[in-house]
Amino acid sequence: MKTDMTVEQLVSKVNDLSLIKRDYCVDANNLVVHSDCMGSKLCIGDSSYIMQENAKKQLASLCNIPYSYINRIEGRYPELVDINYNTALQDIRSTRLIRTIGQHARAVLSDKYRRFENEDVLKTLLPMLENYKGLSVVSSSLTDAKMYLKIVSAKEEAEVRVGDVIQFGALITNSEVGMGGIAITPFCLRLVCTNGMTLPKYNKSVRHIHLGKRFSTIEEYEASTVDENDLFSRVSISLLSALDPLYYMKVIEKMKLAAEIRVVDYQDSIDKVAKHFGLDEEERLRIIHHYLAEHDTTLYGLVNAVTRSAQDSLTYVRATELEKIGSDILYEGVKAANRGDESEVFGLLS
Repeated sequence: MKTDMTVEQLVSKVNDLSLIKRDYCVDANNLVVHSDCMGSKLCIGDSSYIMQENAKKQLASLCNIPYSYINRIEGRYPELVDINYNTALQDIRSTRLIRTIGQHARAVLSDKYRRFENEDVLKTLLPMLENYKGLSVVSSSLTDAKMYLKIVSAKEEAEVRVGDVIQFGALITNSEVGMGGIAITPFCLRLVCTNGMTLPKYNKSVRHIHLGKRFSTIEEYEASTVDENDLFSRVSISLLSALDPLYYMKVIEKMKLAAEIRVVDYQDSIDKVAKHFGLDEEERLRIIHHYLAEHDTTLYGLVNAVTRSAQDSLTYVRATELEKIGSDILYEGVKAANRGDESEVFGLLS
């Protein structure tokens, strides 16, 4: 399982960034974009901020301009970027929330956006871990778009095979820039090789969108606060659901079934997996490597090869995506086997 930083490093970074965040409540037709060969800046009054990719995508969407077009011309024709953005902005009659951090514009959001700051989520979550079934953070990361924490319980575990222990917990994510609200997704960790796997298809993620009462001034926006008791209650309920033995033993049963499903042609199966999930060639080769190294010719072995390959990913985000792909293969493969048509999914045969 890939990790970018310890939870202590995460807390320190989140707290440091909280000191340089600033938000603006602005009429869209008062926004101006100024671009050069180095990129685009969003101008708000006398201040200008270099736009991060997320802000560019949101501004392009607001202006009804394809982002692929903006991305293609930005470095070569900056003046054309400005004409497109600034002409469109003049016709937009709405208030937007502009979120900045340091010298960067990180988000262009609705005037109904409800904020959940990363520091508030950590303030709610971390004290909770000390009181909940031996929970601990085993992996974490912070990107421009999201904060990630993967937690497991040393007390909530079960065996697939003798000595093959799986611990259960949750993946918790939060975005301050409109890329999804607080989401809690069941998660498990295979101890023998520290492979992680998110389990969204087995139990619905609990998501709290960042949408609230419309505001017209930055003062109204900043006066809105998160109900800490409500947040604590919702997170608690979600964690307890993910750690319910009645739930996670169903996952263990599927893993045991997968351990009985034989892969007839591993190369063909992995090729089909790569095509179905859009894996690149390097990822496909890594999965083959880990599959052969595991000496497990079952669907369970294939799933573990995929989740093990996640540890080799260049980014934490891609590693997390591969952990979900491993879960999807497990879910769909066992489902096909139960229907008796496993040979039609990833080249498998029981």
